[in-house]
Amino acid sequence: MKKWIYKTWVKVLLFCLLVLFTILVVPCGAGIIYLAENNAYVDGGEQIYRDTLESSCLDEIDRVYGFLLDNSEIVSETPDEQFIFKFRTSFKDSLCSLVITCNGEEILKNYDITGESPYSQEVDFYINGKHLTITASADPEGKNSRFSFVLISKLIRRRNLLIILEAVFIGGWIFSLVSTLLSAGHRYGEEGIKLSFVDKIPIEIWVVAALLLMMALAQIMVRTGPFALLFFLIPIPLFYLFLTVLAAQCKAGTLIRDSLTARILRIAKNVLLWLFHLICNIPMVWKTALAVTGVLVFDVFCIFNGHDEEFLVALLLVNILAGIYLIYLATVLKKLYRGGKALASGDYEHTIDTKYMFGDYKRHAENLNSIQAGVQRAVEQQIRSERMKTELITNVSHDIKTPLTSIINYVDLLNKEEGLPPAAQEYVSVLERQANRLKKLTADLVEASKASTGNIPVTLSDTDVNVFMTQIVGEYRQKLLDNQIEPVLTLDKGEPHINADGRLLWRVMDNLLSNICKYAMPGTRAYLSSETINERVVISLRNVSKYPLNISAEELTERFVRGDTSRSIEGSGLGLSIAKDLIKLQGGSLGIVIDGDLFKVHVSFERQQVL
Repeated sequence: MKKWIYKTWVKVLLFCLLVLFTILVVPCGAGIIYLAENNAYVDGGEQIYRDTLESSCLDEIDRVYGFLLDNSEIVSETPDEQFIFKFRTSFKDSLCSLVITCNGEEILKNYDITGESPYSQEVDFYINGKHLTITASADPEGKNSRFSFVLISKLIRRRNLLIILEAVFIGGWIFSLVSTLLSAGHRYGEEGIKLSFVDKIPIEIWVVAALLLMMALAQIMVRTGPFALLFFLIPIPLFYLFLTVLAAQCKAGTLIRDSLTARILRIAKNVLLWLFHLICNIPMVWKTALAVTGVLVFDVFCIFNGHDEEFLVALLLVNILAGIYLIYLATVLKKLYRGGKALASGDYEHTIDTKYMFGDYKRHAENLNSIQAGVQRAVEQQIRSERMKTELITNVSHDIKTPLTSIINYVDLLNKEEGLPPAAQEYVSVLERQANRLKKLTADLVEASKASTGNIPVTLSDTDVNVFMTQIVGEYRQKLLDNQIEPVLTLDKGEPHINADGRLLWRVMDNLLSNICKYAMPGTRAYLSSETINERVVISLRNVSKYPLNISAEELTERFVRGDTSRSIEGSGLGLSIAKDLIKLQGGSLGIVIDGDLFKVHVSFERQQVL
């Protein structure tokens, strides 16, 4: 912004005018105040004249009295010419005409005044038994008129002009001050605030420099006496320079930000943050070790060097504080232990109170609370998802049953019709096969829904695993051989027994052997075995798949997932999921292992003791 007050020479001129107007405003204002206090604007200066002349006369009388006391031996006699000369020489420059009479006879006089005196003062006193009278007559217009009286007289005569000059000086001072402050921080031809080197000096340095200068000037003014006023003018330009710097820093917004105090506080803050970060990153073991070491060192110092009462009190206080901290630490660790135990036991609603914790303990408690909250949300979400899927399966199964029953009935009626063309009979056969498949899928859906929700009645009883395995293999032997799969049965010699529902266990094994018939590679063997491992009975089924198993074992137990990714063989993908749920309902577990093309299923139950 190009403004004329931003030019350098204009700034210098405005600054000089500001200092000049300040020097003019102060004495001019002081004169106006003096005249106003002495009613010069009311009586034309009569009171000032009278007070000044009275004061001058009384001062001269005091001087004469002192002079006479110093020369009392001469006054006791008739004054000679030498004494008269000495008196006139001493008071020839007096503002007043001084006349000394003794018993009404004039004996001394300094000079005669011209005209009539506007004011006189007379004082009587005795020296060496003589009655003396000193008469002082003011001579303001005489040759001995003092500078102060002349100045007062000129002020009184020009009292109205003084008010006009003061108004002009104040106006010039305000204009110079405002212009100087407005131009502070600006440069001609440049936008924004541009701080100079002087403007960047922190404000605290200016304040300290000003205080030191004022103290130095005060000492100088005490020693210079009449010339003290000249030294009073020195701080004026420095004061206005300080104002311009203050204005520039305020405009730039650096007054507080770049001050020494702010810089020191920022450095202290960074140091404290660094120390806090350093302490926080020290492992808890080292923190505890350092604290214990510090307490022990202090204890040893107090024991060997402190026999005074103060050392013993300090030792007692430090150990009391250490004991309080250990109690606090034990309380916090107890809370953390309970929180971790609740989390491990599945109590996801338990939260740790962190109100009186700090540091690593508080962060650890917050982490445990976050884990609990996250696990609880995940469990709730999973339960909600499972419930929605179960409800969907149940509703869809029931909705499919009604039209499916009609389709099966009508297919049955068509089969009983005679004279159907061969093509129509083939179509009816396809409808019957697909309807039965759909019926099986619907039944599997309902069964999967019941198994996942636990709505299937379970009757547990003692079951001989070897007998059960022999029966199920005998049932499926021919089907396996028809699919070119040779069954190999290996039984535990210890005749293991389990507590299971024979009906549900048969359905599980039926599903697993059916899968072997569908998915096992022809010309291979299927291995079935029972064995006892760590007091648990494990039923294992192993076969080689004829399809690539590009799927994880966990995914195979999900619903609608099949080992045959091309889905070219009939199946719903619910068999393994149902089998897993049914085994879980009986208190057992079902696991799947995939090793290349080798497919393994392990069904595990707790072994029961036979009486």
